[in-house]
Amino acid sequence: MNQNRIHKLAAVAASLLATALATGSYAQRTGTAPTNAAPRTSTAAKTSPTPSGKVVLKVGTQQVTVDDLNVVLRSLSPQDQKKVESQGRRPLAEQYAVTLLLAEQGAHDHLDDTPDFRRQEAWTRAQRLAQAEYEKMAQTIKINPEEVGQYYSQHGKDFEQIEVRQVGIRKKPEGAKPDAPGLTPSDAEARADSIRKVLTAGTDIKKVTTEFAVPNVVFIDPGPKKLQHGQLSPDLEKSIFALKDGELSQSVNTPQSIVFVQVLKHVEPDVKEVQPAIEASLRQQKIQAELGDMRKKGNVWIDEDYFKLPNAAPGQQGAAPTASPAATPSQRPNQ
Repeated sequence: MNQNRIHKLAAVAASLLATALATGSYAQRTGTAPTNAAPRTSTAAKTSPTPSGKVVLKVGTQQVTVDDLNVVLRSLSPQDQKKVESQGRRPLAEQYAVTLLLAEQGAHDHLDDTPDFRRQEAWTRAQRLAQAEYEKMAQTIKINPEEVGQYYSQHGKDFEQIEVRQVGIRKKPEGAKPDAPGLTPSDAEARADSIRKVLTAGTDIKKVTTEFAVPNVVFIDPGPKKLQHGQLSPDLEKSIFALKDGELSQSVNTPQSIVFVQVLKHVEPDVKEVQPAIEASLRQQKIQAELGDMRKKGNVWIDEDYFKLPNAAPGQQGAAPTASPAATPSQRPNQ
């Protein structure tokens, strides 16, 4: 089948199939076991994989190969792919056939001749090409160890981590029944003050937990939790990372609870630990530089009057949002 047509049909088939998976009608149509049941795989299937070019579906004069169906499978979310593999591929064939029939009827009705359809088709093609080129750029960019080392020496603080212990005290809602979990506001504050004092004094955490922890009311982390930059709000991150080892943060006092943390240790990870994050950041910088060069060479013109900010005075412009393909590599991937 024509590659452009395959990808267009794949998008529709994937949408139909994803809907079937989400509504639970997938297993009902096939009569297969629920998702969590063990899939039945024959020995023949394991030892004799189907050739990628084999025709496995026909709709009128159109033939669909294993490769064609794989395009649909790859467009599904990982969760839906697992469902298909565990429950069988028959509904995939059904949905693909329906897609071909609808597409054929749509062409017969000349629905692809409308200006809106052609604009959407052109935009979809542009997005797919942009995504493919973006991924190609990301794959071809190489980051050498010297660049990683230099980046780490300049941005080492960005990768600093801290180990903290969190303490939380639940408050009893106003007007709650006597047996409702929680402490009164005054009791909660008194308990928080007591815990802060013993933690500051360096009392063994096991003793602190034994003396002050209350199931479902007073929570004290027995072990440390690791935090890194970007996991907290900017203000909270700044205040907590500024604490020295052993110091306690200010309490966050809300109508529902009192929460504070104790910083146990500041950790500067080895460059090897954060190398993937550094490479991703450097790669992103290089991609943005290449995109900037492409923009300069591409002779881009923007009608500033049409794209001006709402209610903005003439000539007053704000920074435009940057657009990039959906699979943009993360600047700071999870470590």
